[in-house]
Amino acid sequence: MLVAKALNLRVDLFICDYNANLVSGSFLDGGKLKRAKAGYLQSKKKFLEKIAKPYLKDGIDITVKVAWDRPLYEGIIRQSLHSDARFVFKDTHYHSVLSKVLFTNTDWQLIRSCPAPLWLVRSEVDFVDPVVLSAVDPFHENDKPASLDDRILSEAFAVADSLNGPVHVAHAYNAFKNPENPDDVKAQHAAAMGVLTEKFQVPDERTHLHSGNATDLLPKIAKDIGASLTIMGAVSRSRIKNAVIGSTAENVLDRLSSDVLVIKPQGFISPVTFKPGPNGVVYAD
Repeated sequence: MLVAKALNLRVDLFICDYNANLVSGSFLDGGKLKRAKAGYLQSKKKFLEKIAKPYLKDGIDITVKVAWDRPLYEGIIRQSLHSDARFVFKDTHYHSVLSKVLFTNTDWQLIRSCPAPLWLVRSEVDFVDPVVLSAVDPFHENDKPASLDDRILSEAFAVADSLNGPVHVAHAYNAFKNPENPDDVKAQHAAAMGVLTEKFQVPDERTHLHSGNATDLLPKIAKDIGASLTIMGAVSRSRIKNAVIGSTAENVLDRLSSDVLVIKPQGFISPVTFKPGPNGVVYAD
């Protein structure tokens, strides 16, 4: 809520739920089932209203929304499209390597498919004068368009300036692309990084350029500078390639102690679409 207040955002507190036991009660006719769904969602809405009450008193523009929808990540995306969300905030927890490999997790699906900037929240992070770390790719080696770095840094400064925190910029590169002359590779990446940091007026002491794997380096840099938020981009890939390789955001998420903000390129179209009345979906006003 501190971020919402600083950025003057309207907040939708949202629960998306689906009770399979209720649906399996085939003894309910259409009308009774609809009323049962509405009653179930109204109980969720009352729960959210209790959470919202102290924030309303604090002057935050907050509403509560509940939906009967599945799977969860699609329901979240549909609501974000309906609300034209500036950010989608979701709590996140540690995911084991095993579960990450074998199961389709809501977090991973949102990273891949959510069109709005996705803010994955860890409750222990302190946002007083937060340090914001931006992970960029000025050479666009990972299929990221040039405009994505601009979006990442624009969001970084919007958040940091509103909360009186500094912005750091990090880039990891592969020096072994030219093993006979790694200094030349470093010079090329330093030049590209310099153009980007000069454009956004990031001082040298807040610029981090290192040779190595971003999955290893980003968590270390974030820890060293005490980052509260790490911002990175995620590009659209085929489902097969995503399932096998994943994005840097997915690989690094469990290794970061900071919050993570994942941003898509301009023009990204989610495979999940909003429909005014999706079949079986119930919204409680």
